[in-house]
Amino acid sequence: MSFHSRLLFVPATAIFAAALPQAAVAVEVQTLQEAQAKLAPGATLTPADFKLEPEQRSLLKESYKVPVMRPAVKAWRVSTGGWLFLDQVYGREDIVTYLVSVGDDNKVRGIEVLVCADGYCDLFSREWRANLVGRTHGKWMPEEVVPMVSGATLSCVHVAEGVKKILAIHARFMPAAG
Repeated sequence: MSFHSRLLFVPATAIFAAALPQAAVAVEVQTLQEAQAKLAPGATLTPADFKLEPEQRSLLKESYKVPVMRPAVKAWRVSTGGWLFLDQVYGREDIVTYLVSVGDDNKVRGIEVLVCADGYCDLFSREWRANLVGRTHGKWMPEEVVPMVSGATLSCVHVAEGVKKILAIHARFMPAAG
């Protein structure tokens, strides 16, 4: 019995691509308009976007221990009081997009998730989000405030860090209303 072998040449890019983890498919849970209507029903929203200066970004990272993905801040003044902030953070294998309602008293009024990874959206339940309602800016630790969900710890921590960042931005850096 003879043994024959063949040498197969597989492109290195095919081997590398096969070794990469597959990115999770993003799911749009709701539109921005739907989330705005839940957090500010019947209110008129006035855009109030601005850009954080490099020193402000550094202060957020160093003093509040929160990452800042980009300097642009997407915000709306709510006619019935308070503010809405649209933000994004890295999840486990995706980017989570969410909207935060902050009152004039600098307390979280509510959070709505707009986009997250398929299979991970359920962790941001009403009960989970309620752990952040009433929070104010400060040096609290996200992992001590929200429950960690096994397999989604990064997503849980990063969303809580994002809310902490939004609260710090609201308290420290909001331009004067004009």
